[in-house]
Amino acid sequence: MRGLTLHRALCAMWIPIFGLVLTGNALAQSSSDSISGGSISSNSALPGAMPGGAAQADFNTLINLIQQTIDPDSWLAAGGTNTVQPYPAGVYVDPRGHMKRQREATDLSVQLLGAPLSGPRHPWRTESQLRTISLARLERALLTAATEGLRPTAELSLLAGLSKIQYVKVDVANEDILIAGPAGDQALGFQLQDLAVVAALIKAQTMPLGCSIEPSNEGILAAQQMLSKPGAVERLARNPAMVVEQMQDKIGPHRVRVFGMHASTGTAIALIDADEHMKRVGFGTVATRQRINSYFDYLDQQTSVPKQSLIRWWFAYADQPVLSNSRGDMFQLPQQCVAVLSEQQWVSQQGRAPTGGQDPAADAFAAGMTEHLDSLRKTHPSYSRLCSVFETSLALQLAIEATGQPSLRAWFPNLCELGRTPPSEVREPKTVEGLTTSHRLKNGTVVAVVSGGVKIDARSIAARERWNESKFLAASVVPEQAAVPSSAHGAWWWD
Repeated sequence: MRGLTLHRALCAMWIPIFGLVLTGNALAQSSSDSISGGSISSNSALPGAMPGGAAQADFNTLINLIQQTIDPDSWLAAGGTNTVQPYPAGVYVDPRGHMKRQREATDLSVQLLGAPLSGPRHPWRTESQLRTISLARLERALLTAATEGLRPTAELSLLAGLSKIQYVKVDVANEDILIAGPAGDQALGFQLQDLAVVAALIKAQTMPLGCSIEPSNEGILAAQQMLSKPGAVERLARNPAMVVEQMQDKIGPHRVRVFGMHASTGTAIALIDADEHMKRVGFGTVATRQRINSYFDYLDQQTSVPKQSLIRWWFAYADQPVLSNSRGDMFQLPQQCVAVLSEQQWVSQQGRAPTGGQDPAADAFAAGMTEHLDSLRKTHPSYSRLCSVFETSLALQLAIEATGQPSLRAWFPNLCELGRTPPSEVREPKTVEGLTTSHRLKNGTVVAVVSGGVKIDARSIAARERWNESKFLAASVVPEQAAVPSSAHGAWWWD
């Protein structure tokens, strides 16, 4: 009962991400110059708004202001039906389940995580080379907040600013897991919501988590039939943009399938968002702060290219070993856990049969995207959160492997209950806009359709046979308490 009580008390905690969506009649009543299409506009006069359409990551003040000024009695908390929900980077899901992108992801160089640089900072907003979080003490902090009727602070919601998991330490005697890594304003991504969702799902027999974005078989068949008609190749050569638009209509929206987790969680929506954005980078239809060569850039360098191509790219774990100590209760995660795989690379990792021939340009883009992920997670929220979910899943799966527990519920019942059921009012994404494009080469025109997804198979990567024992990985690398004790943050994290 205690876990259920905590879950209900914190049901409004599914914040913060980067953008708000109002549902219900309140949307029609909101002021167009303060809230635009569910995201904070650049002209917003609301407290906490920042230039360029970004708002500080602590949405509590903003949400309270909205609920107090726009038809106060209509909100769910007051017994009404309206809700205010965060979605990642301007992404929202319409009533049909079609996921749309309203604006491109905000550059994280805008200080979303904390107060302006000139103002005072709370200790958790300061940079640290190694910040340690105790999940057992975090569990107690959540229970305390719920008992006192408090909404989780930004400090709790953003896991004290943790930006990467480097080490995992399992403390069986105290039924605790310590996760540690750098923290700071420049790299976001770790959120209490994601930790709770993953903690509830990780088991001794964890199924893969993730999503896929695929064109329908009917759509592909319709496009192939269109291209097989007499004169189609000539029309493609004369007006590729028109033919691509017609193909896009034939193929229609791509289907979204979420597996291993509730599709309406913010965690699932963030994975879909990152996957969809990566494919746009691959086709060169969206810019990144640091330029990344597109699929077509690599095609231009080849002497032989496919005339039409269905390309698949997947986010998956990089094929890197996990380091462990001799006792098997201390781990160091790979420097980069995530990789982008082309279909050929995916086939070799999964042991599945390919659907087409080799495509060196697709392989090259996947390698280039993987190389840039570390920098992308510091400038694009979608990749930051994607990487954090991969690292969190691996860290908790390693703890399961080390302890032999069936799940984490015995140690962290409240955290797991918090992640077990998503808010019922959040819509489930079912489709996204398909991505079909063309590129004119010297020896012809290429028309490409992209698909793929995200697969987080933490169980396979955390298996004991994949551990590499390191003589240099000592338990003392992760301190079990703060060098200077402080009660300011409830002692659930320390540097």
